[in-house]
Amino acid sequence: TADHGMADMHNKEGVPDVVHLRPIMDDMLGAGAARVILPITDPYVVHH
Repeated sequence: TADHGMADMHNKEGVPDVVHLRPIMDDMLGAGAARVILPITDPYVVHH
């Protein structure tokens, strides 16, 4: 679920707190074995 501003969206260094799924999936299944599809159409995806 979206948190709509109820938690800090950045880490201590001021960088957006984002989890990139491709490296995680590549580690789990092997490089290129899975495709990550982002269903959000907002161009500012980092905010979600």
